[in-house]
Amino acid sequence: MSPQQQPLVSVLTPVYNGEAHLTECIESVLAQTYQNWEYIIVNNCSTDRTLAIATEYARQDSRIRIVNNSEFVSAPRNHNLALTRISPVSKYCKFVQADDLIFPTCLAEMVQVADA
Repeated sequence: MSPQQQPLVSVLTPVYNGEAHLTECIESVLAQTYQNWEYIIVNNCSTDRTLAIATEYARQDSRIRIVNNSEFVSAPRNHNLALTRISPVSKYCKFVQADDLIFPTCLAEMVQVADA
């Protein structure tokens, strides 16, 4: 099955001052064996290099979208804002915190189990 025929998975990273770990987090999403995903990074007015890091990756891969909040919000609100940015055709959603990473087969296994 080609990636376009697979269900779309929305990967969400709401982040505030995640510079220390964000590169590893994004790289773990890029390393997925499952390819039909969109990646939404919601920057919550970070004061470090979070936005610059995310923007550089978004320039390199069109599946990555950056949302830059105009005002600081609580962590739960930032998560909810991320959920509002999911594509209407997305079938599944996966949160990945900025200081976490996911194994290369994470999305593939998640979709396989969910579809079963």
